[in-house]
Amino acid sequence: MSTDYNHIFNQHWTIYQKILQHDYMGHQAVFALLEGSLVTHFADQSLDLLDIGCGDAQTLAAFLQTSNLCSYTGIDLSKEALELVPKNVGSLNCAVTLMNDDFVAAIEQLTLEQAGQFDVIFSGFALHHVQDDMKAALFAKIKQLLKPHGRFYLIDVYQQEGESRAAYLDRYLAPTFTHWHALDEHEIELLNTHVRSSDYPSTRTKLESMAGDAGFTDCECLLADPTHSNILLSMGKY
Repeated sequence: MSTDYNHIFNQHWTIYQKILQHDYMGHQAVFALLEGSLVTHFADQSLDLLDIGCGDAQTLAAFLQTSNLCSYTGIDLSKEALELVPKNVGSLNCAVTLMNDDFVAAIEQLTLEQAGQFDVIFSGFALHHVQDDMKAALFAKIKQLLKPHGRFYLIDVYQQEGESRAAYLDRYLAPTFTHWHALDEHEIELLNTHVRSSDYPSTRTKLESMAGDAGFTDCECLLADPTHSNILLSMGKY
């Protein structure tokens, strides 16, 4: 499975860079809000940070380079992506652990070995690749991995209330044909095939319900962007 995934990563690398360069997915706004919240909640605090589905860590690079980290743990299925982490974040003055594994398996392993070890757990555009029952189970395990007063930040795509998955996919992918002009026809086809086969977004209500069921007593929605279908939730336990 890892070999296949790495092949997919290489195929989509150029596409992803174009998406970031042109901000087609609204990354700039949502990651700016994330960094602002991290600074507010954890100013001058040494952090143990877990990054679920970290890829090459470029979206968190600025925060990682300027923060007071005790440790950084990144999980991603792509070996090639993880090999780019040092290039994007530079030399972090902390312990760095990169787990080349499926994030479901990696979180299970961490829950068994390192419960209560992280101040911040972050997942960016990863959990929508599993369906609701697995998301709910992951929320509960992520809560176990947090230290007291730690926070779980989730950035992901989300589905509108009452919207079917098919309707969501049609709506979400429509701009790739009409507005994502930096992508050629082959790249658009690859992207659409990937999203239609792999994306299982949840509604905001469902995500917030999962947070409550997992034991997060503080769940704040920092952004719900219907244009890009991006949501940013900040969850804590007190």
